[in-house]
Amino acid sequence: MPEDRSSKQPPAGDDRNLVVVDEDFANADAEDRLWLFWERNKAPIVQGVTAVVIGILGYLAYFFWNESRRVELGAEYTACQDEAARRAFAGRHPGETLAAVALTDVADDLKRAGKFAEAASAYDQAVRAALAAPLSPAVEALGARARLYAALCRLESGDAAAPAAIAAVADDVKAPETLRGFAMLTLANVAVSKGDMNEATRWLNAMDKKLRAGHVWKADKEMLVRSEPGLIVPAAPAGK
Repeated sequence: MPEDRSSKQPPAGDDRNLVVVDEDFANADAEDRLWLFWERNKAPIVQGVTAVVIGILGYLAYFFWNESRRVELGAEYTACQDEAARRAFAGRHPGETLAAVALTDVADDLKRAGKFAEAASAYDQAVRAALAAPLSPAVEALGARARLYAALCRLESGDAAAPAAIAAVADDVKAPETLRGFAMLTLANVAVSKGDMNEATRWLNAMDKKLRAGHVWKADKEMLVRSEPGLIVPAAPAGK
């Protein structure tokens, strides 16, 4: 007669049967325990690994797409050989770093041609393009250069507001030291040309205080000081 097992079945809702496997594997070796862990957790493990793999593949796809786009954009920029082409390139790619570079090229060409008013306007456009581009040290330097050169062009045009714009770059601690030093030296030269030795000395002293000891404009500064006796021995105050 078959054995009656009904009395050995756990009642409904009794979860004690879930620990039977653990009891069976109480003395199991490492391999068996690993198998048990896998059997219990394989679904979330597979899902997690799949999500990670998909994420990595997505990142790699974006990376290679972006690199390909950079190459194409660079080739398009290189093909621009005149002002009209560079302006058109900048107009097609707002927010791109190369748009700011293209407009800077336009401004540089105008400056070399002696068209200072047009060059200043083009440098202003380059500044705005740099502000719209992704932030990076190179883009910040490009924007600072465009600001300085716009002011220098206005100085050449006789704009009375130009020295203040140059001073803004000289005092901008985020601007590259090379640009700040050139701005200070320019302001010292402007002051000397006006016979204002006190103002010139102020900017030369600023170069000593705010720039590194071995800055690239040191020799130019020393040459200016040697060429102007008033900078070496300040004039005595009136009445003495």
